[in-house]
Amino acid sequence: MSERTMTWQSTYHWAEQKPDAEALVSAEQRLTWAQTKQAVDRFAASLWAQGVRKGDRIAMMSAARPEFLIAMMATNRVGGIWLGINPKMTESEIQYLLEDSTPSVLIAARMFAGSDQAEKIRSIRGMSASLKHVFTIGEAFDDAISYDAATSDSVDPSALDALPPVSEDDDAVILYTSGSTGKPKGVVHTHKSLVTNAAMECELFPIQGHSRLLLHFPINHVAAVVEFGLAAIHGGACLVFMESFDPVACLKMIETERITMVGQIPAMFLLQFRTAEFSQTDFSSVERFIWAGAAAPRLMIDILGEIAAKVGARLVTGYGSTETAGFVTYTTQDETVDRLARSAGKMAPGWEMRIDAPVSARGDSPIGEVLVRGDFLFDRYWQNDEATRNAIDADGWFHTSDVGYLDERGYLYLTGRSSDMYKSGGENIFPREVEEVLETDEGVLMSAVVPVPDDIFQEIGWAYVMPKGDRQLVEAELRAHCVAHLANYKVPKRIFVLPMLPMLPNGKIDKKSLQAQALATLEAAQ
Repeated sequence: MSERTMTWQSTYHWAEQKPDAEALVSAEQRLTWAQTKQAVDRFAASLWAQGVRKGDRIAMMSAARPEFLIAMMATNRVGGIWLGINPKMTESEIQYLLEDSTPSVLIAARMFAGSDQAEKIRSIRGMSASLKHVFTIGEAFDDAISYDAATSDSVDPSALDALPPVSEDDDAVILYTSGSTGKPKGVVHTHKSLVTNAAMECELFPIQGHSRLLLHFPINHVAAVVEFGLAAIHGGACLVFMESFDPVACLKMIETERITMVGQIPAMFLLQFRTAEFSQTDFSSVERFIWAGAAAPRLMIDILGEIAAKVGARLVTGYGSTETAGFVTYTTQDETVDRLARSAGKMAPGWEMRIDAPVSARGDSPIGEVLVRGDFLFDRYWQNDEATRNAIDADGWFHTSDVGYLDERGYLYLTGRSSDMYKSGGENIFPREVEEVLETDEGVLMSAVVPVPDDIFQEIGWAYVMPKGDRQLVEAELRAHCVAHLANYKVPKRIFVLPMLPMLPNGKIDKKSLQAQALATLEAAQ
């Protein structure tokens, strides 16, 4: 564990060690470490002057840009708790977050995706009785305070010398879950849990002083906050921001900014493969291609593997969650293609993982819920003691709700979510096992299996597949492929071919949408 135990302390460290080196870069800004530290101090002083005190929540609605990390670290500097809001969220979604977290300050970007957000910001302010102040990035309006003014030369940061102390065990960030099983839960991370994970990523990816990371994830996502944001800050790397993912623009940014670490979800890589620009992109600066968040199709790994072999890069994947502040398992430097396609790697050194409550087995390996334990773990769910008790047991183990098994070398293989498992004729079926088989068909890019009700078997599996390019897929041939590789009860009873599978904002397949589609198909047939 580093002696830099607070989220902002690495900024101070690197401002002293290499003040003129680039730290935060976007289309409009290129900030050195000295300038970044200065902005953090000034904005912290401005927050303090507006009455922000220890434990206060500060909400921020913005795309990924340098102000995001500056505002987060400044909030933490005065003892506040930062939370991110994706500008793409609807007002009703934002209202829920505000009612749950009751922030005293909103920091909002005036422009997003070429659109003026003034009316939306006004509406958000009106829906929250707790909001006392609004800072705007861009032109200020009404009684909002300009972010530029709050970080200008006119701000005296000397007031920070008298701030009450902040502990590594104090709350630093609330990250809201995607809400796949109901309303989003606020995952509370301390300085310790955030920095612990960031330091481990710097060691195992690795992220170093010469590294240049491309960040285009929403700021309410753990990837933006920890896996890229705080990890780059901790490692002294340069962070290059894009306000949103665009396949072609990202490829161009990799070239022009000489990106060394490209971390994306599989769907992003697959969308880039479809562009004409992909084959023309200069990847010579890249040292690591990293993915997580969803299983990677074999095609993706093969294509990235070819590029990696040409430029001397490595392929890395792993497993983590919002509650673990990012990756907790990692593949090693030299993995086989098969292990990269199927495994999420091994637990990071010094951290713990075990398989609990086995429900079936893969050979000699029991399949059950994945439990993890370590200093990376979140503290609690915000104002939700029952959910916290259900997630973290008396011995400190976090019950992830993910299901998988460990092989003899300690590599984790995920088979799905505990909520995804369904019973067909009394047999437990994990959709991911079936999806892996479907994706070995040379014409299948991605697949998803969902359960639907059945009068005889209680539940049966329906599969939805997305073809590679213009491949023509035939249901009978896909079924025969499954029969050759799966026990009969695991073979999907229906297989549908869709040109595009519905995706969630986090890049995972939207299985709720597919299940609703399946139920509608059943009803129409009755």
